[in-house]
Amino acid sequence: MNNVWVPVTGLLIIMLVGCSTQGFTAAYRDTEIALGNARESARVDCPTQADCERLWRRTEIYVTQHSATPVRRSDDSKIETAEPHTFGAVYVWATRTTGGKGTSTIQIRGMCRGMYRADGAPGMLYKTCAEQIRAVETGFRAFIGASS
Repeated sequence: MNNVWVPVTGLLIIMLVGCSTQGFTAAYRDTEIALGNARESARVDCPTQADCERLWRRTEIYVTQHSATPVRRSDDSKIETAEPHTFGAVYVWATRTTGGKGTSTIQIRGMCRGMYRADGAPGMLYKTCAEQIRAVETGFRAFIGASS
């Protein structure tokens, strides 16, 4: 009777691992979609130079307040913060580009050490990092006072 339980137990473990992997894959996919949506909302077009200057100043304040590290370089087209030494800490960069029609676009990007492994797979801090980045990127437009 005890010998029957060994194969049944092994089969149950294999089934649980399979379900766990499917659940993880679905959660990862959903999180990546949410991060993509947050990244899209973290960009603002500014049609006039005056609007763009005002929004860029607000962007620098936002980056400073939401990055774990200080600004290391800032000019008219880029705001860069240093990469943190601590894993799981979010740091934020911003760019301002001008398109062919003269409209400028300001965009921020949150990054986090430990979010991904070297092979691009989710790292140990993936979920924590993703939640922080998503919050930073989705809060950007409202903070700088950009119209929808």
